[in-house]
Amino acid sequence: MSSSLSGRTVLVTGATTGIGHQTARLLAERGATVLLHGRTAEEAHAAADRLITLSDVPAERLCAHGADFARLEEVEQLAQQILAKHPRLDVLVNNAGMAAPE
Repeated sequence: MSSSLSGRTVLVTGATTGIGHQTARLLAERGATVLLHGRTAEEAHAAADRLITLSDVPAERLCAHGADFARLEEVEQLAQQILAKHPRLDVLVNNAGMAAPE
């Protein structure tokens, strides 16, 4: 695959399953460093492990983060964690979905 995204850092929210997970896979396969977001760190790490196992994505291109977007303090912590390790974010794929209470 093309390495046209080499050197780019991408955050994919909702990257643990479905469209977000496949988007993260494709971006990483094309050379991007992908920050996978899940509601919990455990879910995000499991998603990263699946990508490593099922595709040719090197582990060093993936970084898993957990944050419940319904909790502002977790969102703020996520932002601080990302900024501490990745001073530049090139792309945000805002894929996380939330269901509103009825």
